[in-house]
Amino acid sequence: MVEGSSTFVYRIAYANELFYLRVLPEEQTSFAPEVAVHTRLRQMGVRVPEVVYFEHYNERLQRSVMVTTEIKGCSLSQSGSLDIQRMQAILVEAGQELAQINSVSVDGFGWVARERPDNTYLHAQWPTHRVFALEDWDVYRTFLARNVLHSAEIIQLEQILVHYDSWLDDHESYLAHGDFDITHIYQEDGRYSGIIDFGEIRGASRWYDLGHFHMRDGEALPYTVLAGLLAGYQEHMPLPPDYEQRLRFNSLLINVRALARSLQKGPANRYTQHQLKILREDLAFLSGN
Repeated sequence: MVEGSSTFVYRIAYANELFYLRVLPEEQTSFAPEVAVHTRLRQMGVRVPEVVYFEHYNERLQRSVMVTTEIKGCSLSQSGSLDIQRMQAILVEAGQELAQINSVSVDGFGWVARERPDNTYLHAQWPTHRVFALEDWDVYRTFLARNVLHSAEIIQLEQILVHYDSWLDDHESYLAHGDFDITHIYQEDGRYSGIIDFGEIRGASRWYDLGHFHMRDGEALPYTVLAGLLAGYQEHMPLPPDYEQRLRFNSLLINVRALARSLQKGPANRYTQHQLKILREDLAFLSGN
């Protein structure tokens, strides 16, 4: 069994090939939307695992199961020995494909519904971006105010929310990988090989994955790599002049929730310390713009 954040994942070796058997932990949920995403993205030429087997409901396991091919190589988080030029080239290709992923329309915002066996329709839980982005906002803000952030930082946070309020009214929802960082970008022999793990898919603004990537950037490598990803991304989806504000604003929305949840579960660690550093940098940047 190998690591998987939202599913049970088993590695299967067969005829000199590796496959991954994934089992959903929850009853009454289905891999159908992930099958739809993998199929659609591969049709678009995006390098993601191929689904070779799927059951909406396996009688023996009483769960939904899916088997995929492997993406060759290893993640960029395990590729620190690559020279900067190779790393940059890989990130550019990953950015191009992330832009394609983020072009797929979703009906609604938030987690993609997994209750139905239909694998042709992506439907999410919330009707508006505002409701999705601010879900339990007061709870997380209050926790951070009591345990982490200074009162001046909480004031900054609220002022930023007011200043950029109109950005919460995005009407178009697009597919987000949902957990995108360099652990999900793979390379083999210094060449880009694909993107893995669509277990966190959701409907969101086009800035969600970029914001999440920014939040995690610099966590696993001794340098940041967002610039390379953006260079490829804008080849498929041109970035507006205020792209950095939009990216950091979405990162802030994600980070408030993620940081509060992590600290509610356990003590601070290097990951939460990194998140807090990025949150404070985003507060400072957005307050000055």
